[in-house]
Amino acid sequence: MKHLIIALLIISSLFSQTEPDTTFDISLLATGEMWAIFNRTVAIVEDGEKRGVYLDEKPGQGVAWLPSFEIGDGVIEVDLKGRNEPGKSFVGIAFHGVNAENYEVIYLRPFNFRAETEARRSHSMQYVLVPSHEWRRLRTEHPGQYEAAIASPPAPDAWVHLRLELDGPTVRVFIDRVSEPALVIDRIGVVERGWIGLWVGHSSDGMFANLKVSPL
Repeated sequence: MKHLIIALLIISSLFSQTEPDTTFDISLLATGEMWAIFNRTVAIVEDGEKRGVYLDEKPGQGVAWLPSFEIGDGVIEVDLKGRNEPGKSFVGIAFHGVNAENYEVIYLRPFNFRAETEARRSHSMQYVLVPSHEWRRLRTEHPGQYEAAIASPPAPDAWVHLRLELDGPTVRVFIDRVSEPALVIDRIGVVERGWIGLWVGHSSDGMFANLKVSPL
């Protein structure tokens, strides 16, 4: 336990001195001592060659925050994995968080990646501003503007590399290192910088590994 605490303190120090293109072993933070865990339990997970963390399934949204680290403009990358279970797999990255209940998210719906209908495939990824602009309001008021399909979709139950480029009011979303963004949106949120976190949606779980943050 002593060695684990020392490792956590070292990682916390790294977060406070983040340099571009630094990848963090988030499995070391699964105890929650350096995280602020909201409505979830976090555990270490090993899945193939990936070693990271698992957020369990519960009603409501859940986030594992890094409150000691904030980002404004920059790049956030992570490997994540959901499930091919319609309506029960929502996984993504929260950013510009103010507290546990006010933040922005880019998330994936893996069960829609290779859906039979174009309408469902067009809902493969989503931007939301919590709590004022959730998916239902955005889809009603701005259809097709804050969600999109993936041109070459991965398998619904595969690991996916998610890259967010935060550039002022613009967010560009890249999937699996493809050079062209899968989604480009103008943010609704006005917060210029804030927490980042690992996010799962209502009644959803998820796996996360290889978190990389490159602030500008």
